[in-house]
Amino acid sequence: MAVSKMAEKTLRQKLIELLSLQEMSISQLARTLEVKFSEIDLALQHVEKSIKPKKIKITPARCKECGFVFRERKKFTPPSRCPECKSEWISEATFRIA
Repeated sequence: MAVSKMAEKTLRQKLIELLSLQEMSISQLARTLEVKFSEIDLALQHVEKSIKPKKIKITPARCKECGFVFRERKKFTPPSRCPECKSEWISEATFRIA
């Protein structure tokens, strides 16, 4: 029964439900909801506006090579390269509704 109720919801509703329960990255959300990465990015932008006064809490991406933290990044998509060491070994940011 829970599966059929989940199927009736929009992508944005599903994102709000999942992120209210746990912290997840964009790739985890895309795999869980079986949609494209780009669809999650676009939907998160709309979710952020629709959940006010709540907010999407972001644990920023981090370079696995030098430890640089992307604190100032406003985009939901992961960075492609570290500005400090130029490594492409970057952990994804995670999101949660708080």
